[in-house]
Amino acid sequence: MKRSGNIDLQKMRKAPAGVSNGVKFSAVIAGSWLLTGCDSQDGFIYRDAQECTLDNPTQPIQCESAYRRALSDWNREAPRYSRMQDCEYDFGYGDCRNYQNHFIPLLAGFMLGEAVGQDAEYDIDFDRPRGLTRSRSHRSPAYLKWVGASGDLYGDYGKRKVSVSSKAFKPTKGSSKVLGRGGFGKTVSSRASSSWGG
Repeated sequence: MKRSGNIDLQKMRKAPAGVSNGVKFSAVIAGSWLLTGCDSQDGFIYRDAQECTLDNPTQPIQCESAYRRALSDWNREAPRYSRMQDCEYDFGYGDCRNYQNHFIPLLAGFMLGEAVGQDAEYDIDFDRPRGLTRSRSHRSPAYLKWVGASGDLYGDYGKRKVSVSSKAFKPTKGSSKVLGRGGFGKTVSSRASSSWGG
């Protein structure tokens, strides 16, 4: 008798489409609720001050100020590398620059949160911008995703509005440590796996 005669074809068949899709959809909804939790808010991502001004035409000065603050914070918080090649390994060729005897990824954009509180002057909080980058390296878990200096992922690079934890806008203390080749990818992977469940 052939070995294929012992195969149970019923166990190998796919589940009915309606059942598995419903279960998958419920799991995705529950998972996204757990990830964002009760303290979530909208984050608005801009590549530069001009893009921010297009979205907020009555606040060009606030957009420019938020961009400058995000850049200043990014220079202090961005992952640092001793060698340009190591930085480009994680972020892609031409996406790193020299900064104070180290190499850091370029600032690719910045994120602003919703203004919280009834006395907020604007709908958007221009006072707590977060600098973001993205990786064009296929080796990186942050490939074509918005990513913060600490390794938190904020969705696909093309997205302009994301749901984030309010903790995303807390300032990082101190400057980042110096990483080696592939070091930021490990940081992103560990941040992504530890963020499940809250």
